[in-house]
Amino acid sequence: MKKLKFTVVALIVIAFPLQFAAAKEKADAGAGSASGTNTYQIFCRPFSINGFLMQEAAIGFDPKFAGKNVSDYSTMQLEWTYQISEGVSLYGINRLFGDLAYQIQSGKRWWQEANNTPAQKSRARNNLAWEWTKNDQGAEFFRELYFDIESKHVNFRIGRQQVVWGESDGLRLMDFINPQDLRREWVLRDSDEGYEYTRIPLWLLKATYFPGIEPFCIRDLQIEFILNPGKPKQNRIELYEADGGVWATNEPNLPYTTRVNVNDIHPHGIRTRNMEYAMRIMGNFKEWLFTLNFYYGTQPDVILKPKGPSLTIPPWDRAALTLNFDREYSWRRIVGFTINREISQIKLGGQTAPVLRVEALYEFKKPFQNEGKRIGDMAWTGLNPKYGLTGYKKDKDQLRYMVGLDWPVYLRFLNSRESFFCSAQFFMYYIFGLDGQLVNAPFYFNEKVSKDALPPLPGSYNSDRIDPWRIHKTQKYFSFLVNTQYDNKRIVPQLLFLYDFEEHGYAIKTKVNLAYGTHFRPELGVMYIHGDHDTGKSFGLFQKNAQVYLRLKYQF
Repeated sequence: MKKLKFTVVALIVIAFPLQFAAAKEKADAGAGSASGTNTYQIFCRPFSINGFLMQEAAIGFDPKFAGKNVSDYSTMQLEWTYQISEGVSLYGINRLFGDLAYQIQSGKRWWQEANNTPAQKSRARNNLAWEWTKNDQGAEFFRELYFDIESKHVNFRIGRQQVVWGESDGLRLMDFINPQDLRREWVLRDSDEGYEYTRIPLWLLKATYFPGIEPFCIRDLQIEFILNPGKPKQNRIELYEADGGVWATNEPNLPYTTRVNVNDIHPHGIRTRNMEYAMRIMGNFKEWLFTLNFYYGTQPDVILKPKGPSLTIPPWDRAALTLNFDREYSWRRIVGFTINREISQIKLGGQTAPVLRVEALYEFKKPFQNEGKRIGDMAWTGLNPKYGLTGYKKDKDQLRYMVGLDWPVYLRFLNSRESFFCSAQFFMYYIFGLDGQLVNAPFYFNEKVSKDALPPLPGSYNSDRIDPWRIHKTQKYFSFLVNTQYDNKRIVPQLLFLYDFEEHGYAIKTKVNLAYGTHFRPELGVMYIHGDHDTGKSFGLFQKNAQVYLRLKYQF
């Protein structure tokens, strides 16, 4: 650990002189590869670098953290490319990310209460304070690091990278190759910015083949292959205060004598039996841009496998009974497609035409947490003899699709010079052969159960203490993104809105970016999340993350 920290500090110290030397060379030469990019020569080959420093601060306004300084993120990022030869380049992103709130707020009572349970020491600092601490072990410092190898018909990308499939805003649909870090502000962190902050890079081999033919009038035909050599990862989310502190999901409502223990059994290291495969065919058919997608790999979400109850020895936090679970490691099999095209037949006056976007996928045998035939069976606990220890999940095929329109619209009475870019999307998920009840958030009862001494007995139908977040056979969501520009594109306001039709939850992120000058980029924004705060239904698990934030970026 000490060696890693020394290396990180040394690289920072080295990076800044290189940055200023590059800037001087660029000014002296009167040339550069791109705006905001500094280029100089290493062993007679071009090396380009740019980056930014960013400091953020957020004030919560959910009742639990109203008026509290919940985060103070610090980020330093360097993005660079070294052209090794005509067809070979090395690309990297180095990122240092940490939350100064763990230093600033450490002595305050509200912070300590948010990061600890009554009898369990907090691990939130290790999990969330800095990316080179125990949980990450410095991996995020080398956020991306890969070789690009180009030839006439095949391009290879080998190394730690992000693979972007799909273009949906707010909710990810086709973009499932890389898992996501949901530990802090859920999807609102950067779902309006392409998930660049929260997508978790993986060590992959990607090969893109350009056959140079036009079968069936298909232009720009490409075939992409992706291989994960055997180190899969899952979405990251902290379930309890002792793990995630301020950013943990709401504590589940459990009987006051009961606790839950979840063991992480996700495999570590590279193992060939854990290899993941993906393929995408891309092309242009009569101005319809399309992809055909295929994937075989791991589930990004957690399924809990019951291991049976045990006595809490010694008893802690008033608990005498522990419900034990393992995070199950399972596989996913997906086929899908995307299409988009400008719909020139639709125009209003002098307006531009909208672009139609469609993403759709079919997942085979997707695992879901099983409640049983009726609400109250609680098959996921493993305590109902009718289901035993094997009835905790059901594998069901699921169809998921999104239909969206991107439309730059001129509203002269609101903006006389620039258009409003509008993106409206409708999502639908459909489960085939649904029999019985499935649940999204097991052991999330309603608040009344916290007054009980024992969990509700399996089979206690119509209990007013059981209110699980059930998964509907058909789930529908809507998202809307709009932005525009004022003062010669120096003021950029934006709004993202998400809505869950089934559970009536919604989320809003609105912000204003300022682009005065060359280097500084201030941003002021608000994130608001509304759902069932009691049982965690829909977006309610993340409702306490509502905040006002200020971000100051210096880019070079």
